[in-house]
Amino acid sequence: MTTSARAEAITKRTYNRPLDDEGQLETWEETAFRATSQHHEWLWENAGGTPNRAELAELNQLVEKRQALVAGRTLWLGGTKYGRERACSQFNCSYTRAQTVYQFVDGFWLLLNGCGLGFKPQAGTLHGFLQPISNLEIIPSKKGPDDRGQEGNWEQEPKADNDYHWIIKVGDSAEAWAKALGKLINPPRTKVNKLTLDYTEVRGPGKRLKGYGWICNGSKPLSQAFASIFEILNAKAGDLLDEIDLLDVQNWLGTVLSSRRSAQISMIDYGHPRWEQFARAKVNWWTCIECGNKNTDGKYHCPKCNGRTNAHRQQSNNSLVFWWKPSRRQLKDVMMLIHECGGSEPGFVNGEAARRRAPWFDGLNPCAEILLSSNGFCNLVTTAIPKFKRNFYEIQRALYIMGRANYRQTCVDLQDNILSPEWHQTNEALRLCGMSLTGIAQSPWLTDYQIKQMRNAAVTGAYSMADELGLPRPKLVTTIKPEGTGSKIMDVSEGIHNPLGQFIFNWVNFSHVDPIVDLCGRAGYRTMENPTDPNGKLVCFPVDYTGCRFESVDGMKVNRESAVVQLDRYRKWNTLWTDHNTSITVSWDISEVDDIVDWLYKYWNDYVAVSWMTRINPTMKPEDVGYKYLPQEVVTEDRFNDYNSELSPVDWSSLHPGVHDMEMAGCESGVCPVK
Repeated sequence: MTTSARAEAITKRTYNRPLDDEGQLETWEETAFRATSQHHEWLWENAGGTPNRAELAELNQLVEKRQALVAGRTLWLGGTKYGRERACSQFNCSYTRAQTVYQFVDGFWLLLNGCGLGFKPQAGTLHGFLQPISNLEIIPSKKGPDDRGQEGNWEQEPKADNDYHWIIKVGDSAEAWAKALGKLINPPRTKVNKLTLDYTEVRGPGKRLKGYGWICNGSKPLSQAFASIFEILNAKAGDLLDEIDLLDVQNWLGTVLSSRRSAQISMIDYGHPRWEQFARAKVNWWTCIECGNKNTDGKYHCPKCNGRTNAHRQQSNNSLVFWWKPSRRQLKDVMMLIHECGGSEPGFVNGEAARRRAPWFDGLNPCAEILLSSNGFCNLVTTAIPKFKRNFYEIQRALYIMGRANYRQTCVDLQDNILSPEWHQTNEALRLCGMSLTGIAQSPWLTDYQIKQMRNAAVTGAYSMADELGLPRPKLVTTIKPEGTGSKIMDVSEGIHNPLGQFIFNWVNFSHVDPIVDLCGRAGYRTMENPTDPNGKLVCFPVDYTGCRFESVDGMKVNRESAVVQLDRYRKWNTLWTDHNTSITVSWDISEVDDIVDWLYKYWNDYVAVSWMTRINPTMKPEDVGYKYLPQEVVTEDRFNDYNSELSPVDWSSLHPGVHDMEMAGCESGVCPVK
């Protein structure tokens, strides 16, 4: 089995855990074994069952061959002590009401564990300070990356004998950070003359955290978020926080761990008194609120006057929820609002259809593929259809095995002394699975009947595991997620999407200190500084999406599907395969708005939610739009072949101690053959 240079580079960047501080990494075989055989043996025993070694070996082979994958967070943390002790770290999707102190602490804890968070801001409980606090003192940490501090928080309550001086000293652990938020947004019921936020116990940035395994950011992002939340609470002294305030608080919390996945989706009901303000919350987010400067480079504070921007609001996708069928006029008004706001937001959700599929539905995860209750979780796995070369028996068998594995991940204890008990209780009752497919655009041979049979195999697998363990069957099983990173490491097209073109230059971002960049550069791959990320460097990988359907335009094979064609594909898979919802980003143009409205009105009962994006001209070059690069640039076959001829195999051996790198023969030409 061979894999492309892009797949290997992204695997090493994202999933191979470090073995030491010198940058030595696991091999893919070691990662797969840890995340399947080791992790799932523990899950099986933890659920009170007897592990089937042959089945675990079969699961391991599916992942090792990159035919199927357990969740990305399981590839990263599965089989580790932290992955066992902090079960929430293994879940992709979560949702909560953003109303109480407990719910905000829960949400922040999940974000710190890399879990995508959906939330609905609901006013009526949280409030600002009793009176404005005129004096905020921030004491930064002076510790180095190796200097661990006290793990727990310390608080001084404001009293007359300390001149009403309130102090929160933040501990050196994720648990402490989450609990410190609870202290800040549940302020004392007395006056406060001064608040001190003390970060002196927090270790400095730059070293890898032994539990999580990613690089420590230090206290600066947390300090910035808490200072901004302080401003929100101060501005609302003596008053309740409204839904926009709550949105801002949760968005700021999403900035703390921006180096890892901390995606959010926020939802509000259509017709809510603040729905239009919510819908336009991200308009001109880059503009300084104080001086109007538009050249802020996406920073949270204006470089000209240090005034605030709304850049933190980028953290969440914002969506409106309909609980009834809207009129054609309402649908068109919302589509025009999306166009006015930049072409992608606000999204909109058919809550009525979601409730028919899932009576407990209250909200969605950030990519909108899972129907969740408040305080609800889901773990996702995926199977790459093209990797089985049309062997339908093997596809069904893989789905059965992955269904059993997916169910086992629900067999965990989520009572970790941070999360409210409702999270564990909800998981115990619903046991939601999230079985996804990818490479769909490269599998046009599948018939409707086969798609139904595939769903049956997936559901049968999940049910059989539940029955074997004597536990409740999962209430929903199948979905389709966006499949970005997973598809790249499996060398297939992403989820349900048709790629932008057949021959693509894909610029992928890495840390500027990542040795992968130099290794690729030595093999002839083009690299450049990331113009939008001062700590990032880009590597250009050529990708061939053979097997998808394209049109020929100006010598290039490109995707020019209409919005309605994309929506038809969404509806097909949403009705034949998906229990939850099918995640799709629909590219559209304002000239198509009437056709889109007609489709939505006709098929409203089959629609739950999609994402929208203004259509990109697949033939454009970076210079056409004044950019230094495009993340995905469609090129001619000749230009593709010319670049490919310059490349040589990447020598990864320096990253894996004592292992001759078997991938040297995996991509002789350097090209990524997406099969």
